[in-house]
Amino acid sequence: MNNETQLKQLSQQLWKINTAAHGGTSPWKVTEFYTDLQQKHSHYLLEEKSVPIAFLGFHQVLDEIEITNIATLPDYKRQGMAERLFGRLFEHACQEKVAQIFLEVRASNLAAYRLYAKMNFEVISERKNYYYSPVEDALIMRWKAGSAHGNE
Repeated sequence: MNNETQLKQLSQQLWKINTAAHGGTSPWKVTEFYTDLQQKHSHYLLEEKSVPIAFLGFHQVLDEIEITNIATLPDYKRQGMAERLFGRLFEHACQEKVAQIFLEVRASNLAAYRLYAKMNFEVISERKNYYYSPVEDALIMRWKAGSAHGNE
């Protein structure tokens, strides 16, 4: 199987996970995953059984990371998949001497917010009406190196 075929297959798998995790409507299209996978600054961490069941996507530029996507298939939620993915992300951040990691979360997504707070992300800002379907504010959260899960 060539690299293009593998990327197309992986983009389809990521889209399926994202769609299932978001109740049947993925915020990203298959083509967006495919395009993202081709970017040098784009990375994906996967939790797998025989196929991917959870992922964390991020962009890294110099000493900063922005998490673009995190999703787990519904049958595997609340089994520590996201925490393991964050653990691997923090290991990567330590090795790469990353100073900060950013993410955005819907203001109403309390489960995600609690997970991010548990991982030592702090709210630093708000984006009004950032999300659509429904329109909602985004909380901007940041993790800084040296926090409890960081490179102390």
